[in-house]
Amino acid sequence: MGVTRVNHTGISVTDMERSLGFYRDVLGLELVMDMDVDRHAGLDTVVGMTDTIGRVVMLAAGDSLVELWCYANPTGRPLPADYKPADRGVTHVALEVDNVDAMHARVVAAGFRAKSAPVDLGIHKTCYVHGPDDEIVEILEDRSNREMLARVTRRTIERRLAAKGNS
Repeated sequence: MGVTRVNHTGISVTDMERSLGFYRDVLGLELVMDMDVDRHAGLDTVVGMTDTIGRVVMLAAGDSLVELWCYANPTGRPLPADYKPADRGVTHVALEVDNVDAMHARVVAAGFRAKSAPVDLGIHKTCYVHGPDDEIVEILEDRSNREMLARVTRRTIERRLAAKGNS
């Protein structure tokens, strides 16, 4: 018994059509479900809210899903103006692309903000962009595999142990 995979990442949005314009039309995710939700007691229990009303859309990114929720009730709070990746909790969703430079250019041309141009970090080439509700979305070309990540982990642990032995 255990976790077998990440099924989806949920993002709360204020304007579904605007968000679909970003996630579906700009990033190219595939619409797989679009459903209106009107007061479902079971859902209220799961999410810990009352009289949940809204629209939920599932978009496919390869074999992963991104869930967009636009709540009509209750009303959510916006992200703080100074929201940053170091804040606690889930801070971004990362989407793998074939060409991060081309996707970055497409996102910026569509009027969305990027924190930087793509940067080659070795394991991957990546950048952070902001979605319609200022949520952070990482777009990246991933070069890693399990063996590479295991090597990085072993080297890091060795360095930590050596530093601990020197203190």
